[in-house]
Amino acid sequence: MPEQDILADLAAHIDISCVQARHARADLEELAQRAVAGGFVSAHVLPNWLSVMRELLDGSSVLAGSPVGFPSGGATTATKVAEARELLDLGAQELDVVVAIGRLRSGETEFVTRELAAVVEVVGDRVPLRAILEVGYLDDDQIRAGVDAAIAAGVPWIKTGTGWSGIPTTVDHIRVIADQAAGRAALKAAGGVRDLATVREMARLGVTRFGMNADAAVAAVAAASRSEA
Repeated sequence: MPEQDILADLAAHIDISCVQARHARADLEELAQRAVAGGFVSAHVLPNWLSVMRELLDGSSVLAGSPVGFPSGGATTATKVAEARELLDLGAQELDVVVAIGRLRSGETEFVTRELAAVVEVVGDRVPLRAILEVGYLDDDQIRAGVDAAIAAGVPWIKTGTGWSGIPTTVDHIRVIADQAAGRAALKAAGGVRDLATVREMARLGVTRFGMNADAAVAAVAAASRSEA
């Protein structure tokens, strides 16, 4: 998708979230209000809050998403599969699954592929599914291996980070992912994406979805509107 098309309707390519351990019901209520008011495509929350977010978004076009194996990726495969199944039953409309980061760093890409394939088998095409690589913990070769593992497993989207590592996703990370994916998967940038300039550079490299905090998302959309005027 051309960069100018994304910027022309940027909110439709951004999801905002409350996925930190400290987030309480009041934070979710504010998130839902801002998601609807801003026209953002989705709002993501931790699994135990998903049913609440579905209620808060009822009657709107905003989707409710939730993560699997969050934030470490260290749960067993059976646990991730069960969590994905339960989240679908609870009404998840988007899912992001954290890869087994330590296994990926250890070169055990076959394990990563098998685990992701097990989640794909449960999710199918019911909702969009993204594999979170947590790129801040990986070197370039490990990022490339993670991209290949996710694609081999049938995951249609690659996502960069959880927002928990404290290491921001960079344009260089996106460049490595985009070159390795070579159009075989859609790309989502998340974790430290804060301004329109970064969004613009990443969109040029093929990113079509961004995960941002609400303040940064609102500011980026406003800046995009000014630049398109």
